[in-house]
Amino acid sequence: MRSAQELFPKLTYGFGKKSLSVNGELDISDKDGNYWGTFQIKIQLHYSYPYCVPSLYEVSNIIPRDDDNHIDKKGLCCVDIDHKLLVRSKHGLNIQAFIVEWAYPYFANQLYKLKENKYAGGEYEHRFAGVQQFYSEDLKLDETGAINMIKVILSKTNDGRNDFCPCGSGTKFKKCHREAFEFLKSLDKRVLVSDLLRFEKRLT
Repeated sequence: MRSAQELFPKLTYGFGKKSLSVNGELDISDKDGNYWGTFQIKIQLHYSYPYCVPSLYEVSNIIPRDDDNHIDKKGLCCVDIDHKLLVRSKHGLNIQAFIVEWAYPYFANQLYKLKENKYAGGEYEHRFAGVQQFYSEDLKLDETGAINMIKVILSKTNDGRNDFCPCGSGTKFKKCHREAFEFLKSLDKRVLVSDLLRFEKRLT
């Protein structure tokens, strides 16, 4: 398997006492190899790398800085829902995988939007609305189901495969939201508590 340096030769890698940084140019091409554009980028990683979520910055100022483009005023890019990245990082997320699976598609989609005024695929809403969308579309949980599921996880209740699913569907766990349960269970408790409080606030 080719290394990140072989795949992206215009990027340089710096190792500090507490962090790893990646800087340089990232060329973007379509699936047929046609050149689309180049971004100047910076990626910062915590000393716990690869068990951390990388921070991706667009330095070249090509992308307009606003929520609609999923980038803040400092150039920090929102490449996906945090929940996905957090779970992936717990198993180790190396720089090559991050660039290939998140950074490169993000910039390719940005160039597509600059040309077509829309993203090639779907996108998440901003802030907690995006989290709610993730629960609904990816985990197949509505607000009530999400609240019930999180409460079960936080209470450390051991739901058996043949018990009824906490979502309230009346279906056995093994045929309902077992995968969603395992995904949420792997998140840090603080994330689940924050989600629970926000879901409950939306229902009041």
